[in-house]
Amino acid sequence: MSIIDKIKNKLTGKKKSVSHLEEIKRKRSLQLYEAAVAYYKRKDYENSKKFFEKALVYDPQNRDAAHNLDVVKKQIALIEEQKISKQEKKDSAINKTLSQVSEDILNQAANAEDKDDMFYYKALRLDSDSSEEEIRARINSEFRKWRTRINSANIRMRSEAEEMLAIISQARRKLLK
Repeated sequence: MSIIDKIKNKLTGKKKSVSHLEEIKRKRSLQLYEAAVAYYKRKDYENSKKFFEKALVYDPQNRDAAHNLDVVKKQIALIEEQKISKQEKKDSAINKTLSQVSEDILNQAANAEDKDDMFYYKALRLDSDSSEEEIRARINSEFRKWRTRINSANIRMRSEAEEMLAIISQARRKLLK
């Protein structure tokens, strides 16, 4: 065997190893693609997205993985829009009921400089002959209700909650001496 033949064999051997490496990458990409499809069928879109992206790292020419990755991204965006829309509807419904109930109380609080005990009974929706236990229970429940709303993304709801919490604190001091 001549030197030229040895060089040719070495060069063709390297080509085989490169193609072998490419074949391993394609197989790994196919495995990741199949895993991504399985996650998609389970409606686990986040994991599906991760696996489609990994499949594209191993085989950037995989058109199916690229197309399905776009589909998954659109599905995730659609779900996020639905969540936001649902939350906005929920906030709107809560805001309407809050506004009807609390607007009168807040208006009375703004208009009255000296708030008498009757104002606090009305604010807490209690009878004037309520026992101390009933007053304490109502104050605690109202406090919990309004405290959860203070972290709302809706600015109006948050400001109403802050004002109502101030009124509830005043009611606690005034009615529970």
